Amino acid sequence: MRSADNKISVGYTPNLIELAAELKLTKCVEKLTEVGTNRIINHEGWFTLFCPTDEAFNNEKFYPGEDTLTDKMRLHVARGKFNSSDFKNEITYRSLLSKRTVRMNTYTANHKHMVTANGRPVVDMDHRARNGYLHVISEVMSSVYDREGSTISEIDSCCPQHDLLIDLVQHAGMYEKIDTAEPVTFLAPTNGAFTRLHPDFLVHLKGNLPLLRQVLSAHLITGTWYSAGLNQGDKLKSWAGDLVTVEKEGDSTLRFNGAKAGLTDITSGNGVTHVVESLVIPKSARRGVKNMLKMLHSN
Repeated sequence: MRSADNKISVGYTPNLIELAAELKLTKCVEKLTEVGTNRIINHEGWFTLFCPTDEAFNNEKFYPGEDTLTDKMRLHVARGKFNSSDFKNEITYRSLLSKRTVRMNTYTANHKHMVTANGRPVVDMDHRARNGYLHVISEVMSSVYDREGSTISEIDSCCPQHDLLIDLVQHAGMYEKIDTAEPVTFLAPTNGAFTRLHPDFLVHLKGNLPLLRQVLSAHLITGTWYSAGLNQGDKLKSWAGDLVTVEKEGDSTLRFNGAKAGLTDITSGNGVTHVVESLVIPKSARRGVKNMLKMLHSN
């Protein structure tokens, strides 16, 4: 029970909101309360709250087409009671946001164990509340689309800087394959990644379907690889069959085979997308691309 000064008494098990306040997760409590999510999770049922730190909200990353605050905070609440023993790599939990899930990933590299929730590092786990569990995360979850979407359909809907990529994926007949892949990491080139090679490069690439599919496949990796789980020198196998080498400098610079990532960690229903500013060319396609560019520059 509560004492007269409104502090939680000894023997009283707080609810999730009270527990978050105890842990000084002030902004998380404020935002949950602002949009009324606090009333939902203090009602019947078990919930698991992934609560960002105050610092996480102060340094929140902007995503295009970002969801509303209500949607964002609902995404931080999973339906059910889950502690760290339930966290398995690629397991998903249904969130309070309709058709959205919280995907858990576990990474082990350089003798370190990392757990993420929708790519956001879980830094403090297993705080037990009367109505579920609370886990502290060091970044704010976000999404570019307010309903369930895949790595390809989300950027198709929100981001005109990927129009050329979408056109190529559709021309190659790979849209459905990417849309239904589970789970997948998509290295999504911007329009400039294609056009800076040569103005006519796209026309000729579309005329060579085997080469086009090889190039696109080099940008797809099985598994959900968020930046928090990647380390310098990691090698990830692409759909083209090649190894993609990760270069990572602190928390600010991420490259895949030299292709610099701009916006990273775009959460989707079937994995994650990283925007890259140049193409990842697989070994199997380098000769074909080189010959094509040589021919274009000689004309």
